[in-house]
Formats: sequence, structure tokens, C-alpha cells
Amino acid sequence: MMTVEKSDPMERRLVLRVLEYWRSISTNDSFPARDRIDPSKIPDLWPHCILVDAAGKEADPEIVYVGEGFEDAAAGDLTRKRISELPSNVLASEALSFLFEVLDKRAPVSRGGQFLDYHGTHILFRSIILPLANDGATIDGLLCAANCRKVLQE
Repeated sequence: MMTVEKSDPMERRLVLRVLEYWRSISTNDSFPARDRIDPSKIPDLWPHCILVDAAGKEADPEIVYVGEGFEDAAAGDLTRKRISELPSNVLASEALSFLFEVLDKRAPVSRGGQFLDYHGTHILFRSIILPLANDGATIDGLLCAANCRKVLQE
């Protein structure tokens, strides 16, 4: 009897692909620096990412990049907004809702959930937040990625 090995299909889940990329730019068990992130290496993922600056702003970090996957008329432009300024009921707010857990645990955290957007539509989402550190140890930034889909209600 012949055994056929299944080839490993490319991972489709966004959060796992972003985690894999983050690990690839990490060195020697340290957190990667923000400047190691190269959007050209992850063009299909980058629109679903948010970069957060936490250097000296740990109590209320600031968003420095927002991918087009987070565009939402209710949110407006989120660049340079503090976490406390994010409107509720938008993907960016939900995706970053556990940011302080990542800062406390000093480790990547992934979560999923459901929320009602500003239209009252049920949205399922999955997100991941990954620590960044220019010195490899002191968290001064975060990389977040998320995707979502509407849940049709009967």
C-alpha cells in the first residue's frame, strides 16, 4: 500500500500569517524593532495591519499606521489618534481592545469576538497584537492585524 503525503497548504488565517512574519523578523528570542517591518514583504497582509507607538505613551499609545482594511466612515482617519480616542463599534477599536494585556504579558495575544458596528450589524473578527522593541526587550510599539466578516441575521 502506497502512502501519499499531503502537502502543507499555505496558511490562510491572517493572524497566523502575521505571527509567522513577526517571528521571521525577530532575532535571538527578542522582540523585533518596528523598522524591521517591511510592508513590501507582506503586501497581502499590510492592509489589515495597524502600527501603534507606545514609546513613552504606555498609558495611552498612539496609532501611527492604519491599513485600508480598517477604513470605516464612522471612525474617520485613525492615524495619530490615541487608543482612548478610538470610536466604539469599529474594527480597529475591537482589534486593539486587549492591547494592555500584550503590554502586561510581554507576549503576542490573539483574540476573536463579535461586536455590533454602528449600523447594528453583527461583525465577527479575529485579531492579533504583537510586541515590538527597538532594543529587543523594552516594548515601544505594537503590530496589530485583524480581519472580519458580517454575520447575516435571520
